[in-house]
Amino acid sequence: MKTERTSQQIVDDVICYMEPALREATAMLSQPVRHMAEYHFGWIDADGRPSTPVGFRRRPALVALLCAGSTKKAWDGVRNAAVAGTLMSAAGTVHDDISDHEMLRKGRPTLWTVFGVPSAIQVGVALHCLAFELLATETPRTAVELSRRAAYAIRECCSGQIHDVASEGSSRMVLEDSLDLLESTIAFPTVGVAMVGALMRGASEDEVAAAERFGYHAGMAMAFFDDWEGVWGTSRESLEEPWADLRRRKSRAFVAFALRSRGPARDQLAAFYDDTTEPSIEQLEHVAALIEECGGRTWLEDRIREHTSLARRALPDAVPDPAAQAELAAFVGAMADELP
Repeated sequence: MKTERTSQQIVDDVICYMEPALREATAMLSQPVRHMAEYHFGWIDADGRPSTPVGFRRRPALVALLCAGSTKKAWDGVRNAAVAGTLMSAAGTVHDDISDHEMLRKGRPTLWTVFGVPSAIQVGVALHCLAFELLATETPRTAVELSRRAAYAIRECCSGQIHDVASEGSSRMVLEDSLDLLESTIAFPTVGVAMVGALMRGASEDEVAAAERFGYHAGMAMAFFDDWEGVWGTSRESLEEPWADLRRRKSRAFVAFALRSRGPARDQLAAFYDDTTEPSIEQLEHVAALIEECGGRTWLEDRIREHTSLARRALPDAVPDPAAQAELAAFVGAMADELP
């Protein structure tokens, strides 16, 4: 499968296509929620002056659109649901930033640091509500099914977020629990948006099932890649807080795997995760090296390649449009291509 566009060009085209509809939906919000949502999406600064968004990927929309096809007609058919998915993803990010005390996202202060925690919580709730308003405009049968699946994905994310916060600051993390967290917060929502694209184009049951397989493995690949990028990647270091998950001693699958090893490096790594003092940059660099020495980085890179391969393998049965197949393959393949 070959595509004329690079992975970044595909992302840029999806953003260009989605932005007017996303702005139109956001305009339905009343003030001051609308102003705050527009800040979160990068369209304005804190004082309301226009700004240029940077660093956005629009992954939910990209997966939904391309699982529907490659033509404008196919995209138009799923655009409303793709906007809803983007709003849900944004709501989750707003709340996640509060829970994790994230200070920086997409190269600017996070919403809660600018407007306060109470306001940011309400913005997240409003974005979820707006998403369900959009889904309600679909045909009754479609609206019910999409809303049901969206509600399931959201409540699974809520459970995952609680587990994520509770797992901070301990070397007694369990690999299986860390994998469950990635499933509930990233893989299952990606299953949902892939399914949306298939359903909206009238896919068969077998195609929907294959789209869900693709979504699961693409979601796991994205989750693992985000973990890798947060420690060893460089492409987004100016957009996000460096080593944020290490700094907060979060339970991550690659760390849990590293802690299964034996030896002095493992013991030093465990001591760090049981500590409560604020680490320095030099300490975080050392922790990253310890994880690598304990096999965590190799394990993580293998998982990215594994799930990327499985996602691509599901595509022929999931998406009949050859061009859409090729572009989804390029999108997920770009993650493995960035590895050393």
